[in-house]
Amino acid sequence: MKNVLIAGGSGLIGTEVSNYLKTNGYGIKILSRKPTDKTKGIYHWDIATKTIDLTAFVDTVYVINLTGSSIIGGRWTTKRKKELRDSRILSTKFLVDSINQNEVPIQHFIQGSAMGYYGDSGDTLLTEESPSGIDFMAQLCVDWEKASDHLEQGKKSTLRIALYLSKAGGVYATLSKLSRYYVASAFGNGKMWAAYTHQEEFAQLIEGIFTNIVPAGVYNPVGTEPFQMNDFVSKIAQNEGAMAFLPNVPGFILKLILGEASATLLNSYRVTSPKLKKLNMQKYINLKEALKAL
Repeated sequence: MKNVLIAGGSGLIGTEVSNYLKTNGYGIKILSRKPTDKTKGIYHWDIATKTIDLTAFVDTVYVINLTGSSIIGGRWTTKRKKELRDSRILSTKFLVDSINQNEVPIQHFIQGSAMGYYGDSGDTLLTEESPSGIDFMAQLCVDWEKASDHLEQGKKSTLRIALYLSKAGGVYATLSKLSRYYVASAFGNGKMWAAYTHQEEFAQLIEGIFTNIVPAGVYNPVGTEPFQMNDFVSKIAQNEGAMAFLPNVPGFILKLILGEASATLLNSYRVTSPKLKKLNMQKYINLKEALKAL
């Protein structure tokens, strides 16, 4: 059995990746602020005190780093911005330092990131080769990725996650519930672009990296085609046997309520992945099929 250590493994994405890998014969260990409980695969770490249960690294072959508090939720005050940065950057540096200092012989380190890396990009088609943006979310992603650059053990891959599709939580769970009550709507003009990261495709990509089917590198784990948010909300409603007919929430209202954090709902990211298309790692042919598969 090959053991995988996941930082940020108790969140939605970490939980679903864990379940997939367990089903495929991997051993799973989770870094948590809870006390160590090896019977449950939980190992204690604390960024503030720089403590980590080093037994978490025993027989560990792969490490997945998904640390970070949710970017969604309230205004980005100075305190909130610090929390968003520290929960990603400081935790990543500490994790990599621990691996380096203890010479943990891992084979691959997977670094989480997000499509926010590219900044608000309008209609521009984005690939893994596109430059980073300059807004807060972009710089957060850039610094999050850089925080693992000093890794000395094994290979490293970076995954810039888009809108994560799962029935268990996140954007689909929220919009599908609203759709059933016919109160789902898009934001702003609804023409901003986005892309999805499907739970199944994402887990399969990670295993593909572990098994060297996918070479180490930077990837946008997204579907075959980006979409505009009006279409996204409409397709989710259709998938629930409902309709989305309410007018969009005006952008200026979101800016009044959320301030700079409204960027999470109004920015445009027309993200693609020619690299994954070439490797035939995109299972679903379009958004409709991806939603149906949930």
